[in-house]
Amino acid sequence: MDSDTLPDVTVVDTELFGAPGLHAAYLVESPEPVLVDAGAAPAADVVERALADRGVGAHDLAAIVPTHVHLDHAGAVGALADRFPDATVYVHERGRPYLTDADRLSRLVESARRAVGDAVADQYGTPTVVPEARTEALGDGDAVPCGDRALDVVHAPGHAPHQIALHDRASGALFAGDAAGMSLGGDLLPTTPAPDFDLDASLDTVARLRDRDLTALCYGHFGVREDAADALDAYAELLPEWVDAVERELADPGVETRSDLVAALRDDWASPTLERDVQGVVHALDADG
Repeated sequence: MDSDTLPDVTVVDTELFGAPGLHAAYLVESPEPVLVDAGAAPAADVVERALADRGVGAHDLAAIVPTHVHLDHAGAVGALADRFPDATVYVHERGRPYLTDADRLSRLVESARRAVGDAVADQYGTPTVVPEARTEALGDGDAVPCGDRALDVVHAPGHAPHQIALHDRASGALFAGDAAGMSLGGDLLPTTPAPDFDLDASLDTVARLRDRDLTALCYGHFGVREDAADALDAYAELLPEWVDAVERELADPGVETRSDLVAALRDDWASPTLERDVQGVVHALDADG
């Protein structure tokens, strides 16, 4: 689908779990088209068709850039790299081995299975490795070529240590991955998975993104918001409230199990990833002692 706010950006619904409106990749249409994020492994066919509909053939795509290597964002990268053989895969230096090394990719899949359970993990499908020669490692301050402009790379840890955001200064768009939370059905929601969620790092990331000249936020989950500054401010307020809510319920003597904890939070925090995100906060609190 086209973005009214960003005429040269196409929102690609990757149909995560076979459902619309849960995960978006983004095609930046320029003389050297760039695909930001790819979706889970089963999304390869969906994304390939969407690019073909926009006139991007097998030898036209210049780059594939996963914002981070979690399987809902990067599971289809290997398959799409095969189908678009001239595309360079740009990925944060800490995430690169999980795309290029079969053993590390297998460990990533098993980690996801532990985090979300077998039923969800099965829907992520089976990712394939990317030849290392097809990849370029990214760090903070780098840029991804995009034809008539470049996309600035901003290291964006907190959700994941290997996460980046991409800032298109030409349009003011920020491709945020999960650094700004989720925007689903008009609701701003936290995304705090184990084992890497870090509140302080997340808030620092949001503050650094807030300092940029932004006109739109492009969420992995899901779509474009035009109130970029307000949305980032809101997420900076929401995250500590979310962590406090989990910590408060943990202290309740009536909460004896993880299921009790999730149930106690569900009325006020109706998120499709609630159980996973609770686990991430509990893990972070345990790590902090």
